[in-house]
Amino acid sequence: MTQLLHQNILSLFGLINSSQTTKNELMGRLIELVEKRVMVKILDRLAPNLQEEFLRILEIGTDEEKTVFLQAHVPDVARLIDSEVAHLKQQAHHFGQRFAAQPA
Repeated sequence: MTQLLHQNILSLFGLINSSQTTKNELMGRLIELVEKRVMVKILDRLAPNLQEEFLRILEIGTDEEKTVFLQAHVPDVARLIDSEVAHLKQQAHHFGQRFAAQPA
């Protein structure tokens, strides 16, 4: 799984030769998807009062406040992000294999 983290996700989707616009759009959507997945995992770990505090900080807090909160309450957030990126790349890899195997 660690090897997947280092692979280019565009090549996993078979889009390495696509236009820059297509690549940028896909990367934007993938980043948004990873952020949402990580957010769900973070919220699942927090008690209701901390969930409310975290959502408030996300809405009106500074980057420093977000970092301090995560360090205090979700110290393994980097591992969560890596895990979600690896999961997404694994899905992309399977998609690319299925897509390549389909007859033209």
